[in-house]
Formats: sequence, structure tokens, C-alpha cells
Amino acid sequence: MDIQQSIRGLLGGALVLIATFSHPVLAEYTSHGISLYGEPKYTENFSNFDYANPNAPKQGELVMAEMGSFDSLHQFIDLGKKPRGLFWLYDRLTVRGHDKDEIKTRYGWLAEKMTIADDYSSVIYFLRKEAKFSDGYPVTAEDVAYSLNLYRESGLSNIKSRFKMVKSVEVIDPLTVKINFGGDGSRLQILNSGNLPVLPKHIWQHKDFTQPSLDIPIGSGPYKVTSVDPGRRIVYELRDDYWGKNLPVNKGKYNFKNIKVEYFRDRNAAVQALKTNDVNYIAETNLLRWNKLYQGDVFSAGTVVKDKINYDAPSFVTAMVFNLRQAKFDDRRTREALVTAFDFEWLNEKAFNNQYTRATSLFNNSFLAAEGLPSAQEKAILIPLSAQLPEQVLSSEFTLPSTDGSGRNRKNLLKAQALLKEAGWKVKNNKLVHSVTGEVMTINFLLPSPAMKPAIGAYIQTLKKLGISSNITIKTGTEYYKLLMQRQFDMTPSQYKVRIPPNTELRSSLKSEFAGVASSYNISGIKDPAIDNLVEGLVQSDRYVDTQAYGRALDRVLKWNYYYLPLWARNFQLVAYQNYIEKPLQAPKYGYEVEFWWDERSK
Repeated sequence: MDIQQSIRGLLGGALVLIATFSHPVLAEYTSHGISLYGEPKYTENFSNFDYANPNAPKQGELVMAEMGSFDSLHQFIDLGKKPRGLFWLYDRLTVRGHDKDEIKTRYGWLAEKMTIADDYSSVIYFLRKEAKFSDGYPVTAEDVAYSLNLYRESGLSNIKSRFKMVKSVEVIDPLTVKINFGGDGSRLQILNSGNLPVLPKHIWQHKDFTQPSLDIPIGSGPYKVTSVDPGRRIVYELRDDYWGKNLPVNKGKYNFKNIKVEYFRDRNAAVQALKTNDVNYIAETNLLRWNKLYQGDVFSAGTVVKDKINYDAPSFVTAMVFNLRQAKFDDRRTREALVTAFDFEWLNEKAFNNQYTRATSLFNNSFLAAEGLPSAQEKAILIPLSAQLPEQVLSSEFTLPSTDGSGRNRKNLLKAQALLKEAGWKVKNNKLVHSVTGEVMTINFLLPSPAMKPAIGAYIQTLKKLGISSNITIKTGTEYYKLLMQRQFDMTPSQYKVRIPPNTELRSSLKSEFAGVASSYNISGIKDPAIDNLVEGLVQSDRYVDTQAYGRALDRVLKWNYYYLPLWARNFQLVAYQNYIEKPLQAPKYGYEVEFWWDERSK
């Protein structure tokens, strides 16, 4: 029995009396959708999602501004920088519902229905006979099997991870395909298997799947690519012959006749283009830029709308990650000292007008965020791992240091000094030097935008008081991405937004096996066997209480190891657009989707 099985045994005992809204035990059944917790909200004959406007006109153009560049149109491998929107070219077996009443549910898209084994060891998908690729070829079970095997062998790391538990795939007939999980099957595995972009076998069997390419992709999705200027522009056109346009899951969706994605090297230039109506949509992530850059007559007059969209879902969390491949960050006390020196309250008042909240967890504003002391369920998970954990994980409540916002952070700096001393650092000639290795502590901050420099600037001044010198490297677009993938940084900001429930992408973000993979999302290089166990437990949980317990246990271990410096969190999205762009009255729970918006101008 491995440690994961032991934990599950303990957890099962601890949870037996807990009230849940877990799913009932079912015999094999056939359905139009599947929900992780309970039953799908929408019945088989539903007409459209509540957050869609089925009467939205299909016309006009969305011109999006994006930063950076791109050099490949092959979206399913780690290599290459891809443009936004390639996912509009492909259909999946099922599509996720984003309604406020549903935590995680997927409804048939390419698949009209699915038959799920009573022990979740397999799922059979029944494809819609009318589904066709943009070149006229039908979408078949052979395409599904071929795609799944391609992803498992050579796919993007998070897609490869998604299908890790698949044992085999069988083509039953041209429109029926069976995916087998054997004893590793679960409701979550079944759910995830529907998130499969289906590729045309007749195209890819003659191409090298492992290499970036600028060839125009062929898919079965609602849009096709009509022109590409590599690095600068890509144009999508809504297919008049799209086979799935009348499906309930697509009613009121994909309303723009054309979508043009324009790439800019500089955010200022992009905002100027918005002001002159050369682009009509920009999504913003930086509140400093939002407050300072998006100003002028067009905003005052309402010609361009500044929209702050609140939502009830896990926060966008910005954290500064340590590059744990650097020896200077090996000692947990060193990392704790650097976290302690950060004065969030001062920064939030001076730079953000108190519009942010402190990020206290990567799972902020979700039921996965740990609070107080560990529950009995969390202890059942954590105790078998105790030899690999900081002792405080099981005994203490985690809190981040706080200040009065005055900028006088003396108490926390004294604590940081003490922690650094315990970790073997001492100040010599105004420089922090390690007493054993002789290494001088310097930190190279890699930033993706000049807009972050003021926010980090105050922190750097604080670090100086500890004898730590710092450098800032600012790179944008592909240059930043290249340095990030080469791990050329000591600390760099990263934005997290956990999916509920966490999906298999968590593996590539946190597990040891991805720490050395250059293109993985394990940016900080975490290699921690306890984290590995907890991530596996979390992504394999298919009951609400299990997901909650594993999520909170993982959260505690991440926090007490100080693997990252939490900066701020937000529960809103920022987007600016021309006032002829309209959106449905009701937004999805997990953030807006521009595919449901439309251009109000008449033809």
C-alpha cells in the first residue's frame, strides 16, 4: 500500500460522517452531460445557457489588442509562442458550463451523449454525425483516438497530464469511441476526458506534431484563420458552414463575424489604438496601468467603456515566486525573511488606493484556502507526511505579517533580520553575506512590464536595509517569456487563478517531475515529495469534501514552506472596449467570456 492509499484510507474513515453534496452511486448510465458534484443543472433538452443571449446578432468585428508576439500556430506542444484565439479553431468532446449554480459540469459538444461505467473505469462517447472539419472531412472516432494518443505522447505538458490515467482508447465504430481508465478511473477522470480538442487525423498523420509551425491549422471549430502576419496579427473568420452553430451550448456564442488579434510591443501604443478605434477591446491585468493609462476624452465621454467586472470565484492572485533552483533560497527561513520584509498595506494604500486585497493563499476566495488550524480531515491527510513537513503545518495557524501602512516596518524588519541570521546570513560591509558559502545576497527581479517597477521599487528599498542589493530586468512579450522559460531570474511575479476544482494542470505547476522541464509551469522549481502527494490527492478527488480537505492541506504546506511571496489578489476583471460592443446581462460565475459578447453596429 503506497502513501496515497494510506492517506485515502485514513481520510475515508475521517469523512464518513461528514455531510456532503457528493454524487450518488450510480449504475452505468447515458447522459448529455456530467457534473463532478451532483447532477448537471441543464436538462437534455435545454435551449441555451442562462448567461448567453440567444438573440445576439452575428455581425461585426472584434479587434483585440494583445502584448508581445507569436511565432507558431501549433497550440498543442510546449514549443513556440502562440497567438490568442487558436482554441476557436477546435471543438472538444464536451464543453464546460460556467453557470453560477454549477461548480464543474461539462455538456456534450462534439459528443451528443456519453455512457459512463458504474465504476468510472470507462466512458463511451457518441459523436454527432453532422460534425465536420473546416475542410469538409467528418469528425470521426478515429480522429478522437488519434488526438488522444498524440497528446499523451507529445502534447503540451498540461494536456499530457490531463490524460495521464488513460489506459487505452478503442474505436468501436466510426462515431463511437471508448476511453478506458481501468482501476484509476474516477468521475473526475471521466469529466476531464471530455476536455479533448479533436484534431484531424488525415492532416496530422502527414506532419511532425512535435515541432512549431506556421501552417494554417484545420479544425472543426466555429472560426477559421484567414490571414496571419507572424508576430503582428492573426485574423479569424466565423465559419458560415460551422456544423455546431445551432447546438444549445453554442446558442448566443461566437457572435463576431471576424476577430482580429493585433499584437503590440508597448501597452501605451495599444491604449492609443483603442482611443482611435483601431482596436476595440483590451483586457487589462494591472491596476496601476488601469488607473493611469486609461484616461482621456474618449473615456470621459463614454465612447470607450472602462468596465470593472466583479465575479464570485477564486481570485486572480499575483505572487512573487522564488527561483528555488538558486542555492540562496534553499533555507526556508531565508524565504520567510523575504516574505516578512514585504509591506503590503503601505503599497496598497499608496499605489492602489486600497483596491486590492492581500493574497493570503494561492487559492484565495475559494473553499480550498486554509484557515485556522487543520481540521480532522486535513490532519488525516497531513500526518502520514509529517516527516516531510515544517512542524508548524500541524500545530499552528498561518498568518502573513502585516503593518500599519505608515511605511515604518521596523518590527517586521527586525524579525526578518533574525530569520536571516538563523539561516546563516550576516551583514558585512553593508552587504548580506552567507557565513558558510560566502555568497553575497543579491536578487534579480524579472518583470514582464515597466508598470510593475513602482510596486517592486518600494520592496527593493526595504531589502537594502537588510543588506540585500537588487537588480530589475524588464522584458515584455516573447523576450520575457524566453527568460522565464530559461529560468533566468531570482524572483518574478506570476499570476494564479485556481480552477474549481483544481484540474490536472496543477501537476505541471507544482509537482517535482516538472521542476526541470524548461517549458513547464513549475516556474519556481518546487521539488517537494509532500507537495507531490497532496497534488495527486487533490486532482484525483471526486467528492467535494475530499477536494476541500486535500486543497486546504496543500495550501498549508505551500504557505509554511514560503515557496512564494503573496502580493495581492483581485476578484474583478478589467476590460476596456468601444461602446458599440455589448455583453449579456448575466455573466458566467468564473469570469466573462468575450465569445458571448457582440458588435451592436448594424452591417
